[in-house]
Amino acid sequence: MPYTCRVFDAIDAVDLAVWNEVCSRSGASIFMDPRFIAAVETSMRQNCRFWYVIVYDDAGRPAACAGLSAMTIDLTDFADPRLAWIIKRVPKILSRFRKLNVLFGSLPGSPGEKSLALAVTGASAQILSVLDGVMCDLAEKIGMDAIIYKEFGQGDLEWMNPLLERGYQCIAIPPMHLLRPSFENFAQYCAALRTRYRQQINRSTRKLKSSGIEQSVLTDPDEILKVYTPEAHAMYCEMVAKSDVKLEVFPIEYYRQLTMRLKGQVELIAFFKDARLIAFGWCLYDRSTYHMMYAGLDYQLNHQFDLYFNLMYAGFDRALRKRVSKIHVGQTATVFKARMGCYSEPLYIFAKGLGPVMSRLFRYGGKLLVIKKPSNPPSDIFKRGGGENLRSSQADG
Repeated sequence: MPYTCRVFDAIDAVDLAVWNEVCSRSGASIFMDPRFIAAVETSMRQNCRFWYVIVYDDAGRPAACAGLSAMTIDLTDFADPRLAWIIKRVPKILSRFRKLNVLFGSLPGSPGEKSLALAVTGASAQILSVLDGVMCDLAEKIGMDAIIYKEFGQGDLEWMNPLLERGYQCIAIPPMHLLRPSFENFAQYCAALRTRYRQQINRSTRKLKSSGIEQSVLTDPDEILKVYTPEAHAMYCEMVAKSDVKLEVFPIEYYRQLTMRLKGQVELIAFFKDARLIAFGWCLYDRSTYHMMYAGLDYQLNHQFDLYFNLMYAGFDRALRKRVSKIHVGQTATVFKARMGCYSEPLYIFAKGLGPVMSRLFRYGGKLLVIKKPSNPPSDIFKRGGGENLRSSQADG
């Protein structure tokens, strides 16, 4: 009996017992949690279409599950700056290639994480054959320009490589930056720093003293929803626009849905001045990982109070206190995070164009379709003896 699958067009229609079984066996992240998926689906239905696939092995046992989404992307938000420059300046000729209809083997809002869970990676060839068959049929039916599976770490490549035989290109994307959870809190981290690095942090934190700025970590959904107004959301949108890597831009409803559906696992690190929210960071955590996800701030006050730096320090402190095994700090601001001792894990997508024109574009120009942001090695920031915990953690990892 061959491998088979079932396809659903809403998370509410999925057999959640089977879905959760596969996720549990595979060690899937919180971004495969049906509550998270429901938040994404509800908030982004206007601009995206969603499907969910469960693959069964030759004995009828659940072997894998995947979330799919279809949307239109602006290539200039992601492409190598050289290609983006050309596309923007020759719009009449290349406008066809700027807006692409893409079927993703992933769900929006899951930074650095995949939306594919395999109970047994040794059967990936059979599983990917079934899944890709579904995606190719679906892409043809709804008129997609490309199919992209994302985002996969170095350890995923071996079991994802069967896609290469199906015409996909493996393309490096900006890496995920991580802070090793080797200290109990940010104060302990700072105490282990070499003098000049600690002084840099102190210069920023001193700007908050006597400033009237209050810091809070909001965990109660009602409190979060009360302060996260459209005005606050506009600060998030401005930060995305200024980012060196243009990631997805989410509507305010995305954050509201996350807050309501993932009670106790969503946190908002918030800075207030005169009772007004002036900086914030959205964080999500599960049993093993703390995700510092998206942020926003008042740029008119940023230089005066070093809001971005202080927001990151507050996020580091909160994450360290959670005593998780991994702390994800995002895919942007590479140089700053390297100076904070963060390390990077490479990430990849598998992509192919559909049709004679797009297939050639992806085959020959695939490496230019995503901006390259090489990772920086962690700076040597810890004084002798002060970073023993960190070095021990690095050796264990």
